[in-house]
Amino acid sequence: MQILKFSDEKATNLELCGGKGANLAKLTRAGFKVPQGFIISVKAYRKFIENDENIKNLIENFGYIFDYQDLDKLEKQSKILREAFLELDFGSEFLKEFDENLKEFDENTAFSVRSSSTMEDLNSAAFAGAHDTFLNIYGRDEILKHIKHCFASLWQSRAILYREEKNFFQNEACMAVVVQKMVNADFAGVSFSINPVKNRNDEILINANYGLGESVVNGEFEVDEYCVSKSDFSLRSSHIATKEFCIIQDKFGTKEEKISKEKQNIPCLSEEKLKQIAKLNCDVEKYYAFAQDIEWAIEKDELYLLQARAITTLAERWTRDESAERYPNVITPFTWDYVDKAFHISLEYSFEMMNLPSFKGKWFASFNNYIYGNQNAVWLYMQSGNLGIDFKNLDTALEQILQKYPHIYDLPKQWMRDLDDYLKGIGSLENKMLLNDEQAFDFLDEVVNLGTIYFRPNIAISITQSLLYRILKTFLEKLVGEKSGFYFDILTRFDESKTAQVNEDLLTLAEFIVKDPFLKSEFEKYNSQELEEKMFNYKVLRQKFWSFLAHHGHREIDFDPYHPTWSEAPSVVLDNIKLLLNSDFEKLANEKLHKKKLYFNTKNELFALLPKQWHFGFDELLNLVKTYTLLDDLEHYETTRLSILVRKATKAIGEYFVKLGIIKDPLDVFFTHMQTILDYKEGKITSQMVRLEIEKEKVQYLENSKKIPAWNLGEEDEVLEGDSEVLEGVAGSMGVAIGEVYLVHSKDDFATFPKDAILVACTTNPAWTPLFYSAKGVITESGGALSHGAVTAREMKLPAVMSIRNAMQILKNGMQVKIDGNKGKVYILD
Repeated sequence: MQILKFSDEKATNLELCGGKGANLAKLTRAGFKVPQGFIISVKAYRKFIENDENIKNLIENFGYIFDYQDLDKLEKQSKILREAFLELDFGSEFLKEFDENLKEFDENTAFSVRSSSTMEDLNSAAFAGAHDTFLNIYGRDEILKHIKHCFASLWQSRAILYREEKNFFQNEACMAVVVQKMVNADFAGVSFSINPVKNRNDEILINANYGLGESVVNGEFEVDEYCVSKSDFSLRSSHIATKEFCIIQDKFGTKEEKISKEKQNIPCLSEEKLKQIAKLNCDVEKYYAFAQDIEWAIEKDELYLLQARAITTLAERWTRDESAERYPNVITPFTWDYVDKAFHISLEYSFEMMNLPSFKGKWFASFNNYIYGNQNAVWLYMQSGNLGIDFKNLDTALEQILQKYPHIYDLPKQWMRDLDDYLKGIGSLENKMLLNDEQAFDFLDEVVNLGTIYFRPNIAISITQSLLYRILKTFLEKLVGEKSGFYFDILTRFDESKTAQVNEDLLTLAEFIVKDPFLKSEFEKYNSQELEEKMFNYKVLRQKFWSFLAHHGHREIDFDPYHPTWSEAPSVVLDNIKLLLNSDFEKLANEKLHKKKLYFNTKNELFALLPKQWHFGFDELLNLVKTYTLLDDLEHYETTRLSILVRKATKAIGEYFVKLGIIKDPLDVFFTHMQTILDYKEGKITSQMVRLEIEKEKVQYLENSKKIPAWNLGEEDEVLEGDSEVLEGVAGSMGVAIGEVYLVHSKDDFATFPKDAILVACTTNPAWTPLFYSAKGVITESGGALSHGAVTAREMKLPAVMSIRNAMQILKNGMQVKIDGNKGKVYILD
């Protein structure tokens, strides 16, 4: 027999069915839920080639003369062999047997066709995708064609190199092929019965995504990662990725599909499913009496085991959760000093206003110029416990809200009243002349004090908006159940925000330009810097543009006022306008009206579901949600007016420091601390002490701006050596190496890859495997512990760090780095 069913005892023979095939047969016979299939045995492979003297001679001769040093020549030799395979025909005996096995399946069944080499999936040799796999194959002829391709893939250059590395005889290699019913997976992934990265045998590592498991295995997609306790299958930790794409079945194989935004940032697996997968993984481990990694899939709530392999190679709380969105980039010490002061004053003021317990300590803090949030404090104040509101009656619920949070009605009115004083203060300071250093120092005090007083209730605005959103979400869940998200999105969209107004003003400018053929041509021809220089030539546009900047020029490019605002960097605004030139202005105008109608109709639809006596309460809740949404946006818009004043103050002090020879650039004042300026003003420290601090802080700031900050500061226990920088990613393969990096953008860079270089790439795939033989370590921008790059690096005992965002931009060819695969860190040494 040339073909064996999974249930056949003979199919468990590695020499007959290869690694994959034998494993699937064993698992099927052990009672695991494995999708049905059959194995084209090694006998079939041998019969396929035995009557062709040309192929037999090629294999026999090439087995001795493969050129392992010349990759181009090796690839040519490989190609000759593979093309010869594809020209052969199957014998009648094989086809008869094949048809008998195929007829046991529905004619519309989709199959996976997978290579199963006799030298694949051995304990000492996990091939990590060295041979071909084909998914979603339909029909007799297509399956047969892809079986040929699998036979031929035994002679892929990467497989040839791998066998040479492992000291296997080339002419002893044989291929079986697994033909298996496809699972049209809703979720799929990989599970390790021990954590191969942390070297922990008490936890299970699971990676998962929507759709087929290829998106997890190939390392090109962001996927969820879960650490599950091995003792009780409870979830210990997880990393929920922004899963933008998955792979699904298609008519002619597979295709990428964009995941809906609602699903992108939520876990794709429930804890119950995690328990099922973890238990399955442990059962497989128990069956084999050896640690196992498994591929699994879930279709219509049924969990299937697709594959299992022995794990043979092991590798070894301030957080950015709350701060990364608000403070994404490095911040100068001067800026953080006054922001930190104003924020914590506001925090105390706001908590008292909201009848919340006083908070002692730091909510945010700066580490290496990056801002981190105290996540325990955030959880304690913002996320713990329930709302303490009974939603059985909306009118009484509204009363409960007002009793619990009496500030809700009063805060918007108080804030708008106090805004007048703030704007008057802004206007007064904008017009103030600074004629000497004493006036500059006093001006800085006035700006900081104005901002601190203005900002006192602003944290309460943000917290209250969040609270109202939670209340609305909870109420909608009780009212409409699963549709709550749909209604919530509509009821929290508002075109009346200040940001919407700014965008509308930008669109108006863009539309004006589009309607003028000359202006449109100019904007298409020149970049923003050139347009800024030519603006004097566009009389009407110039007036409109400067009017726009007069209204909105205080908007920030970056949170830190060290960076200019729109009014000081008009080219940034011009870039925005250029992006809008191809807009469908009529459609945008119609959409605005459509949104208003949709909001009105949605509100009435929900009213119809409510008792009449609840209408007032629900309407009030919606009004409050709208009020605080617009207020929070307006608060931010008005807060940024301080940026111009802060820059005015620092420039004035900076110019004074330039005259004293302390600094050369007035803006370097941002690299000192506010207390230092105060101490210098009071004569407590010398100008040299100020200069030294600025020089030191600027160097640190510039160095830190090039780094990727650790997400969880508590885990950053590594002390940097010398002046090195650190880039953080995900540990892929243990070990440490020092070497020069080499960026590989595509296969065009293969030929120039230097021996013993650190391979840097966006990602890798099986076609890149030959590079690993020359590499000293591996760095990728994407993927995780289960990606091709990590699996291959672990097998080849190369240190590897995955998911270093922007590695291809940060690192340059020839740069000396230290790669630490144990910690998932890369140190830049020069």
